[in-house]
Amino acid sequence: MRFDNQLRHALGILDTYTGDLPLHVWLKDFYRANKQMGARDRRLLSTMVYGFYRLGHALRDQPAADRMLTGLYLCNDQPIDLLRHFRPDWDPTAPLAEKMAATGIEVADIFPWKEELSDGIDHEAFCLSFLRQPDLFVRIRPGHEEAVRRAVAGEFIPPSTLRLPNGYKLEELLTPDNEVVIQDYSSQRIATFLQSDQPPTSFWDACAASGGKTILAHDLFPDMEITVSDIRESILHNLRARFRTAGIEHYRSFLIDLSVDSPPERTASADLVLADVPCTGSGTWSRTPEQLYFFNPQKIGHYSALQKKIIGHLAPNATLVYCTCSVFKKENEEIVAHLRKNLRLQRAGVIAGYHLRADTLFAARFTR
Repeated sequence: MRFDNQLRHALGILDTYTGDLPLHVWLKDFYRANKQMGARDRRLLSTMVYGFYRLGHALRDQPAADRMLTGLYLCNDQPIDLLRHFRPDWDPTAPLAEKMAATGIEVADIFPWKEELSDGIDHEAFCLSFLRQPDLFVRIRPGHEEAVRRAVAGEFIPPSTLRLPNGYKLEELLTPDNEVVIQDYSSQRIATFLQSDQPPTSFWDACAASGGKTILAHDLFPDMEITVSDIRESILHNLRARFRTAGIEHYRSFLIDLSVDSPPERTASADLVLADVPCTGSGTWSRTPEQLYFFNPQKIGHYSALQKKIIGHLAPNATLVYCTCSVFKKENEEIVAHLRKNLRLQRAGVIAGYHLRADTLFAARFTR
């Protein structure tokens, strides 16, 4: 009876959740309203629900209970009593290829938009990456290398990255944005697109969002002037606290909708402009698989059109770095072709993370 109740509760979550909120936020509210559930039940329910969504668009014609058990089986390597109860013939410790064969799942169905992918993305490997939660990555800030590596026992990836397991209590050992920045490995690799032989004297992060790439740029070029902008006042408010922790005291910020308005002239003349534009976020969906499940492919065209409006208001004086966390060519190569009408392309390409348990991004660097 216990296993039947656990499955029933998990299916109840699927019936109630609509995808309007991030799943991890929704689950927190759900558990807060159902305090009778113990920590073990909450962990199992979350694992079951996430497993369901990690299958993406595969097996969508199956009953929800069967699909949930399949997700639980494919996305976990350890024995689970509930799975043993319902499917005693399934061994979670078996190799993934054997498990895939046992379920009859078609790998390509997990992410069905193969023809929309950017060049060079391995579709099968990308699909399989959804079956595992990406790792936690942190970037060690300059001057803190020795102290951080002494305090944190993680896998070191030169020159400045630590790979940690999800759920690692980093805040108990270090201050995020001070000694380290919590930042996906692929996002850290944007540094190779920002770097140049001639350090910039001024930098503008046109779509600043959480500000992680601005802190990265500051650590690369600590003497340059910094300007940040975003469409949301709440973002700029949060950045003030984050930059204070990061030791970034002197910078300009302003509110703007770049899909409508042109920026101040002094900003547009910055030596280095970063446009980390709004996008589908499809390269990060292994962290938020519910977005894959609920995704409407018409959004690809919506974001591509929005990106063209934004870059239409950017006129960099020297260098523009365009990037997305999307895997769709309409948001990547198509925008590059649009920008090449007025700028000279230096390099562009996918920053693949699906084989590294990291996100997948796209970046391009242009000059006048």
